[in-house]
Amino acid sequence: MSTSEREYNSFQLHRGPNGLGFNIRGGKDQPHLPNDKGIFVTKVRENGSAAQDGRLKEGDKIIEINNNSLLDVNHSEAVDLFINAGENVALKVWHGAEKILIEEYTEKTKPKGTGFATVVFVIGLGVAIAAAYYYFS
Repeated sequence: MSTSEREYNSFQLHRGPNGLGFNIRGGKDQPHLPNDKGIFVTKVRENGSAAQDGRLKEGDKIIEINNNSLLDVNHSEAVDLFINAGENVALKVWHGAEKILIEEYTEKTKPKGTGFATVVFVIGLGVAIAAAYYYFS
């Protein structure tokens, strides 16, 4: 999926008495996924603002906070942006990004051509076992 095909959603989230109510992982210094150095939502806390709002989900990739890009930042830089974001926080997110990126990575890294080779091996093994059974019976 190319960057231009990705659908981003923007919305405001109000900081409640317990903060924004979600945890993040990632950053260029400690990637959450092997094929993406972005910032991902890893937990939406039950009674937090994000859970009450309902739009932010675990597995979402946060693209921007208050018009500041999170695409090429260290984890600590992202945390600082969230801490200093104010009461009303503008977010741009890619919903479900983690799942999509994991599928892309899995498809890209899986060995090619093993399906046919496995079938041939299993058939060959079956023939060898049958021949051995016939020969030694």
